[in-house]
Amino acid sequence: MWQKVLFCIGQRVNPFLLFIFLSAMVLLSMEQSGCTRVSVEDRKFSKMVDEFFEYYLRVNPTWATGIGAHQYDGLLDDLGQDAIEARTQNLRSYLERMQEIDTTGLSLANKIDYQILGNNIRRELFELEELRGWQRNPLLYNYIIGGSIYSLICRNFAPCDERLANVISRLRQIPRLLKQAKANLDNPPRIYTETAIKQNRGTIKLIREDLAKLADSVPRLKKELEVEIQKVVTALEGYQKFLENELLPRSKGNFRLGNELYRKKLRYTLQSDLTPEEIVERAEKEYVRVREEMYQLALPIHQQVYYDHKHKEKGEALKNIIIREVLNLIAGEHPQKDELLDVCRKILNDLEKFVKNKEIIDLSGINPLVVEWQPEFSRGVTVAGLDAPGPLDRKQQSFYRVSPIPEDWTADQIESFLREYNYYMLQDLSIHEAIPGHYVQLYYANRFPSLVRTIFGSGTFIEGWAVYAERMMLEEGYGNFDPKLKLMQLKMYLRSIINAIIDVKIHTQNMSKREAMRLMIEGGFQEESEARDKWIRACLTSAQLTTYFVGVQEVLDLKKEYKKLKGDKFNLKEFHEKLLSYGSPPIKYLRQILLKID
Repeated sequence: MWQKVLFCIGQRVNPFLLFIFLSAMVLLSMEQSGCTRVSVEDRKFSKMVDEFFEYYLRVNPTWATGIGAHQYDGLLDDLGQDAIEARTQNLRSYLERMQEIDTTGLSLANKIDYQILGNNIRRELFELEELRGWQRNPLLYNYIIGGSIYSLICRNFAPCDERLANVISRLRQIPRLLKQAKANLDNPPRIYTETAIKQNRGTIKLIREDLAKLADSVPRLKKELEVEIQKVVTALEGYQKFLENELLPRSKGNFRLGNELYRKKLRYTLQSDLTPEEIVERAEKEYVRVREEMYQLALPIHQQVYYDHKHKEKGEALKNIIIREVLNLIAGEHPQKDELLDVCRKILNDLEKFVKNKEIIDLSGINPLVVEWQPEFSRGVTVAGLDAPGPLDRKQQSFYRVSPIPEDWTADQIESFLREYNYYMLQDLSIHEAIPGHYVQLYYANRFPSLVRTIFGSGTFIEGWAVYAERMMLEEGYGNFDPKLKLMQLKMYLRSIINAIIDVKIHTQNMSKREAMRLMIEGGFQEESEARDKWIRACLTSAQLTTYFVGVQEVLDLKKEYKKLKGDKFNLKEFHEKLLSYGSPPIKYLRQILLKID
């Protein structure tokens, strides 16, 4: 049996099926060795999980490609009325099957997976039946069209000719999806349609320019690909006219979810017991505390550097000026444009050494990140960040991508960009994205044999860990307790705090754009362009902006409880490794595991 497993690993097999097979072998081995007793209900649940994901990936092929399940790479999502109705009925049938399982007979791991799976099925039904994104959100169609092509060309998970054959297959189905979009979309919020108009131009560019560049790499498919590209570009240009001339004039829907829908979406998104009121109350208290801590850190620096600055302002207004002037000073300490790659490499090396020397968490077995320039077709979002494969593409390399500064930028544009991504910001960003943030958490999560947690990982926990990592590393002495680095970390944390406040208040308390912008710019020391983009994001992605703040609060709360439980035996490294060793479930389930709560 195990010889067959090793043979499969040595071949290029479907990663989704391989994951299921290996997980089954782990369970079987544990059962045979007496490590655990696999009940009838465990087997019934595992069988249902396998069947559910085989179905779910098939009806969400674009998403499936993105997470590394490639058996449906040639398909494109179907959002016709019959398909939507069938999807709703199938999801309900799986919920009914789940009711037939006696959860008292499940192992603790499966009890948790049962809850996670049920939450995600109910979330999907909520989106189909109540949010009705297929009817009121043109961005959904943008995501499917652009994502279906981009996910096939951005990584070398299969030979180029195989990936391009699937690209051609998907291109042929795009006109059908556009027809469905035109039939479905009715009275979306104006900001949704305005954003879709901008995004669709980018999709046209992706297909007409970026995709076309790959035609020469597979000569036998070149002509066929070029023909389909032209057809799709023509169809997308027609869709652009539909968005601008037909949909935009009738886009009068309300982008605010309102109290009832927001509460439901927040519960499904966070899988947390915190209410919107509790989130805002806690965030506003942290807002006051963090700003005061920033002031106390900035004041000595300000007195030393700007000793001759006299200000008539008092109270909070004076604190704002002092903090902002020191942040402005910090921004001036930045690398030159041709140094970015080397600086990021050094930062990652320093982070790895620090984590090992301070015994923050075990890094043995983790592959080094490849640090390289961002590919041209995906530049322009941020200066640096993690580009990890989908959770089922585990054998693929992870990259820490750095965006080179465009050659046609003016000196002022270059300076502004480098000031935002100064030495201190690059360190904080690298902690969050890489070590010991997302990259390390992903490495640990992928070792846990649960298909549910692999595919439906909790974004709240994932982002919470990364924000926690920024804070924890500095508390442990990274950067030699430099107040400038701490100020930058607090500025980023303050952004998470404000994100949660505006997310709740925009969608449940009618917070105006002016009020939100003022809080971000004056209260959070953000640039106007950054705040303007965040306003748009908050309007488009309700409930997501709370995940960072809620996640880090839950990690900190659990750490406090675990530390109390362990007393003098508490060990930071042991806590981190335990916390990350159970995949990426919501924190409330990690509390059950680590604190042994029934």
